Amino acid sequence: MGRVRQLPNGKYQADVRDHFGKRHRERFEQFKYAKAYVNKIEHEKNEHKLTERGLVSKRSSIENSITEFLITKLGLKEKSMKKYKRVIKQFNIFCSKEKIEHTKDFTRDHADKYWSEMTRSSTQPKTVNFYLMVVRSLFNYEINRDRLIRNPFSHIKPVKEKVKSQIEREEEYYHNNEISAFFRIKMINEDRQVFTALFLTGNRISELQSLRWESSIDLKEKLIKVRNYEEYETKTTTSERDIPMTDHLYNMLVKMKKDEGYVFATVKGERVKERTLLSTCKKIAEQAGITKNATLHKWRHSFASHLASTEITYEERQYLLGHAPASMTDRYTKIDPKTLHAKLSELDKLIK
Repeated sequence: MGRVRQLPNGKYQADVRDHFGKRHRERFEQFKYAKAYVNKIEHEKNEHKLTERGLVSKRSSIENSITEFLITKLGLKEKSMKKYKRVIKQFNIFCSKEKIEHTKDFTRDHADKYWSEMTRSSTQPKTVNFYLMVVRSLFNYEINRDRLIRNPFSHIKPVKEKVKSQIEREEEYYHNNEISAFFRIKMINEDRQVFTALFLTGNRISELQSLRWESSIDLKEKLIKVRNYEEYETKTTTSERDIPMTDHLYNMLVKMKKDEGYVFATVKGERVKERTLLSTCKKIAEQAGITKNATLHKWRHSFASHLASTEITYEERQYLLGHAPASMTDRYTKIDPKTLHAKLSELDKLIK
């Protein structure tokens, strides 16, 4: 056991050994501080013994747990990793403010307070729920490492996302007359090719930017192959897919055909720039009298929405968008994209 003794100069010396047997001697102005120091070391030593015997769970600092947890996420894409780090940074700030040093000290009351702060903000429910998912995963990691018995966030329910009204949903895609008006506007051929492809394939802009003649375009089978390439990684594992070309898209690509390089490129042969395309999209939409906020991603929403008016099934639409959940992968492998050309070509009518 550690002890405290008063020195000739009136100060108090704490003398104690830690769980490794290392001796600690510290001097304090007051007895209560010296005693508190001894008690702290003795408490840590006792807890270490109980942990070794499996009677209590191990202790891990917030910093250590966060570091270990983020290492398990290194396989994520850069964009996703940034989101995780943003959440963890905000969570770490909360713990520092509450003076929580160890994950074991994080209680349900702390979880309630953290959640209350999140839900009182103007953050969208989807984002708030992502924060909940990340911090809950952090504590599940601690449970799997035998450092916790119960997740302090286990009792918290995700925020219900607001059901969008019909007007709000219609803001997310372009109507028939808006699409027709957009493509009636005079524009340079390269821009027209990009916007045509965005609408007729439902590609994400990052997918369209990465398409290459030598690996993505199959004119024989009339397919656009979205794949993981050396310089590009798809958003999810189910994003890899073959998109049938509509008749209009096929004829356009035949005229554009090159042996190699990016399909949609700048004069210098580099992939087209998203910011430049967005600016162009907004200008053309304004000229076409479209009052909605014009975005590049809205072409993908338009593709999805107008597919509903064709004979494309729900499963086929999910496949074409690359939205197939992993648990349903086997179900989607039965879909043959080469049989969907005629159905997709119905979309051609909107841009002619």
